[in-house]
Amino acid sequence: MSFAFDGGDAASRENANPDIDYELARGLSIRARKRLSGFAAGEQRSPSTGGGIEFADYREYAPGDDVRLLDWSVYLRSRKLLVKLCAEEKELSLVSIVDISRSMDFGTPTKLELAKRIASVLACVALGGGDRAGVVALGQGLVEPIRPERRKLTMAGVARAVHALEPSARSSPEAALRQFASSYGGKCIAVLVSDLLFPEWQRSLDALTSSGCEAYVVQLLAPEELAPPERGEVTFVDMEDGSEAPSHIDEALLSRYDEALRSYLARTGAECSKRGLGYCLVGSDASLGRVLHEDFVKAGILC
Repeated sequence: MSFAFDGGDAASRENANPDIDYELARGLSIRARKRLSGFAAGEQRSPSTGGGIEFADYREYAPGDDVRLLDWSVYLRSRKLLVKLCAEEKELSLVSIVDISRSMDFGTPTKLELAKRIASVLACVALGGGDRAGVVALGQGLVEPIRPERRKLTMAGVARAVHALEPSARSSPEAALRQFASSYGGKCIAVLVSDLLFPEWQRSLDALTSSGCEAYVVQLLAPEELAPPERGEVTFVDMEDGSEAPSHIDEALLSRYDEALRSYLARTGAECSKRGLGYCLVGSDASLGRVLHEDFVKAGILC
């Protein structure tokens, strides 16, 4: 559950220039650690074995194996029949998963604004490296503005499709992620960008894990959520259902909030780690350049 403060002038949203954003992608590439089946063969190497030409490993010969794959030099040295396995050249596929629940439409700038910029630039990094890019969104179901099967994507086309994503009045992240696991399971690197401010966040992480993809979670929080600036009498408005809750904010309440927030963030990081998901926390007011070149490199998403 995420709250907005009722009252006060909202600061203007950041007017990001896509061309400037894409310049930040220069020198970056996708880092893949798991073996992925991929969507199609291509020019880039993924850590998958199959019918390519670059040597990867050996295994013992079994009846029915192609004798042309036997390494006779090894046989002459050790009298063991070993079959050469080669690295199959596949396109990597990177799919950004953007949470478009209404709680993401909060903050200055909004969390959704930065989430869309991140998704656009990650697609740019993938396409620039000769790989496939996709962007999906978690609404009431799985929204798929850009599927990685599509060919001849342009940066401008990616920007238009991602920019068109709007907050969803009704959303079910867990159900949408289960749809994602069914459609994309084991075929891509997945980067979930979400505030995780919904009750079923742990089950949603389970759904992402069940996809079998190499997956990362980028938890986005607004500066107002990380360090609430308000004091005195305020009214909280639930971003999801519009319900209101009047409250008096003093230093004691802020201290309890800070303690609860730190405990919650420690849990989200720990739950991601337990499931083998990469994790990083980002403020929605963070510099996109720092997010890409520092946070994502440290998290192992990019290199």
